Amino acid sequence: MIWIFLFLVLTAAVLYLGVRLFLYQKQLRALTRQLEELNDDSNQRLTCFLQDGAVTSLCRQINQCIDIQQQAVLHARETEKDLKYTIACVSHDIRTPLTGAAGYVQLLEKTADPQKHGEYCTIVRQRLGDLEQLLDELFLYTRLTGDALSLTCAPVQLFPLVCDALTGFYTQFEKQHREPRISFDREALQVNADAQQLRRVLRNLISNALSHGTGPLYITQKGSCLTFSNQVEQLSDLDAAHLFDRFYRADASRQGNHAGLGLSISKELMERMGGSVRAEKREGKLCITLEFQPGS
Repeated sequence: MIWIFLFLVLTAAVLYLGVRLFLYQKQLRALTRQLEELNDDSNQRLTCFLQDGAVTSLCRQINQCIDIQQQAVLHARETEKDLKYTIACVSHDIRTPLTGAAGYVQLLEKTADPQKHGEYCTIVRQRLGDLEQLLDELFLYTRLTGDALSLTCAPVQLFPLVCDALTGFYTQFEKQHREPRISFDREALQVNADAQQLRRVLRNLISNALSHGTGPLYITQKGSCLTFSNQVEQLSDLDAAHLFDRFYRADASRQGNHAGLGLSISKELMERMGGSVRAEKREGKLCITLEFQPGS
């Protein structure tokens, strides 16, 4: 009797193990088929019908790997898209002054008029100067985003730096019949910054106002903030939220002599110095505000 019982138990165990093995094989085939049908653009994830802890854990781990791979694919596509856009922008911005300079070099070769010769030489130098500025901006932006530029922050007095930066644009203000209007609550205010790079930020903002603004340039200090504000033609076309994006320009044709990196560089530098920068349209003016860490 006991032998019959043992035989039945053994038979049941074999049948159970056989069924489990069959289900395991079926589940593995199902998972294999699902993996073969997956592609990079699919949101589909593996599913398992076998309620087994080991299989469920395996399925979950595979799905996590799929999620990681899909994120990597999306990131690679965005990087490739960004690289293509960067190359297109850089190519356009470098080609513009080069083409202009080449055109005037051809005119130089054809003219015998000393006056025109001098005019053309001046224009060629200006075009090459524009190209040099473009390359400097690109080089600095690359160093900033690659963490290859080290900054040394210390307490610096803000008012003298603003005045010094404005002095360098005296001729441009005169030509445009414009003037800066400075208002400081505290001329002795000190902020925590790298003096050399802060000068660059200030020059970028002043240059941007001269290139794209009209009327007086208001420079106002309140607390730890310094605001540059001026009227801008076609202010409604300007997207303040994207003003600091790399290569951003309000005009789709990318007119002008700048790579659209000046404000991006300013943003990177301010953040590296522990501060911030923001832009907004207010009362018909574009207002760009620098906010600093206190210097003492």
